Amino acid sequence: MRKGSFLSKLRPITLGSAMADMALLLLVFFMASTTTEPPRGVEVVLPKGTTRGAEQDSLYMTISRSGDIYFDGNLVELEGLHDNLAMRRGEKDRPVAITADRDLDYAYISRVLGILQEQDFLNVVFMSEPRESIRPPR
Repeated sequence: MRKGSFLSKLRPITLGSAMADMALLLLVFFMASTTTEPPRGVEVVLPKGTTRGAEQDSLYMTISRSGDIYFDGNLVELEGLHDNLAMRRGEKDRPVAITADRDLDYAYISRVLGILQEQDFLNVVFMSEPRESIRPPR
């Protein structure tokens, strides 16, 4: 090649900026497609209340109107809840977020709270709907 030729003036192209763009695009995609909703086992009607955000590092418990308990998305019996909590004794400092149907008898919730207290899970958060979106009672 001659020194002043067109081919001698060409420089190699680096694709570093294209890779950074692709990485940013993938990051935005995964952030937008990830859900942060807690696992639920059954649909419940939440009671009235003023809400504050629950921490993301919570143990989630859902209790249906009929008294079915879903602990981290898995159906457990009331007696089995005691065993499930005993196996997770090392996590007793994590908050337990309880989502219970507003028509559920409080005596049942009291039994669940008793089991939580026996196992030293004392940081309990009750989930509720904001006051603006409350449905009228049935």
